[in-house]
Amino acid sequence: MIDFSPLKAKLLLDYPFFGTIASGMENVVNDNIESFATREGRFEYREGYMESLGDAERIFALCNSALHEALSHTHRRGNRSPWLWNMACDYAINTLLIESGFTPPPSITYDKRFGNLSAEEIYHELSLEFLDQEQNDRDSDEGRDDDWLDEKLSRAQREKRSEEALEKSDPLSEAIHRLIQPHKKSLIDWRNELRERIGGYYVSDYTLIPPSKKLLYDGVYLPGVHSRHLELSIAIDSSGSVNEVLLAQFIAEVESITELFSSYTIDLIVCDDRIRSHVRFERGEAITYALSGGAGTDFRPVFELIESWVYRPKCLLYFTDLDGKFPPYEPMVETLWIAPKDTDVPFGRVIVLKDEND
Repeated sequence: MIDFSPLKAKLLLDYPFFGTIASGMENVVNDNIESFATREGRFEYREGYMESLGDAERIFALCNSALHEALSHTHRRGNRSPWLWNMACDYAINTLLIESGFTPPPSITYDKRFGNLSAEEIYHELSLEFLDQEQNDRDSDEGRDDDWLDEKLSRAQREKRSEEALEKSDPLSEAIHRLIQPHKKSLIDWRNELRERIGGYYVSDYTLIPPSKKLLYDGVYLPGVHSRHLELSIAIDSSGSVNEVLLAQFIAEVESITELFSSYTIDLIVCDDRIRSHVRFERGEAITYALSGGAGTDFRPVFELIESWVYRPKCLLYFTDLDGKFPPYEPMVETLWIAPKDTDVPFGRVIVLKDEND
């Protein structure tokens, strides 16, 4: 078994962030893998492969593993394809390490076109190239839950260690912060909200094998649900009255929604006093945001846009501070206003973003 202690000590001196994370990980020989891997607090490696590397290349492997651990990739994966998500994370991590001067082992996952992109952005690009495979290889919700039960280190423990490591002075602090991009937590139990409020807007794929058992006793064969698919429109208020903190919270809530579904079609609209962007995301692809704006707030353009569509959505989630101009009539789309406070609205229902401490 290889002694990594001298290399970890060197990292603690030269790059405290990597050294702190790597020192807290267990080193495990696994001759069933091709090179090295990170699995819930463990740095696993094939001994023959690691023995063929020099110290600089081994340091690269330790840093790669430390970033996988710090980024909590299992929990950030959501409904994404495991193998494609892991590839995207490797591209993001290895790009940072190579551009920072670390010496990579041979045949490393690297492409300079992914420079400065987050793992989520890289995943979106890769999913366009491997769309069919990505769709077929999705894990089920139940499978992910089982994996999480087997963690050696809890999520809270890993996050605490990462936060402590980030507090240390490190030559790569700025680049590491950019890559990690800590996410705000969702303040809404969307699983409950979607079930109780917009659960009727699931559009599912159906199959007669197996059939629904609901009316079988009467000899009536109804299709059974084959997979969950959500169709939804989401509008984000990008006006000047919405500060960066609230805007970040809006994004956290959207991410929380998408993590609940392996498949969805979402029309994402960004609007202040006019439509700034409208993008449709399908088949569970990662959501990306172009949050331009800063002018006044006018809700009317969003409803005018929706009314111009041939197929109108059954439900619209509008993230806003509710300080704007409403349409003079009630639109034909069910509207849920997601806001930081409860305010009277001429139509729709308000869901309040409660503070984490409430």
